[in-house]
Amino acid sequence: MARSVGISPAQLARLETNQRGLYVEDFVAIAEALGEKPGNLLPNDLGAIGHLKPLIDRLGAVRPEFLSRVGSIVDKVALLTEDVTMAARLETEASVAGRRKSRPLVRRKGGR
Repeated sequence: MARSVGISPAQLARLETNQRGLYVEDFVAIAEALGEKPGNLLPNDLGAIGHLKPLIDRLGAVRPEFLSRVGSIVDKVALLTEDVTMAARLETEASVAGRRKSRPLVRRKGGR
């Protein structure tokens, strides 16, 4: 399998034991070697990202020489997503902190 994908058996073994990251090129090559669409290799319980399966299937149509570019784009989208998520989290925290500051101080009878 490793040779048909264009990686060494040692690299495949590291992939299988989560000691090496899976590159887009390798993922598509493995799917093709298995005679499958890339999306078919993903679990069915993807939850909120299940809608990405058709997009992943389209990776099989990308010419091999462009797969590294696609991988680079995916990495940039992931970083952008992290940035947006962090900004939203900070905005929410700032909003909550602002509400705490703007609450009037309620005093009980007797000055306490």
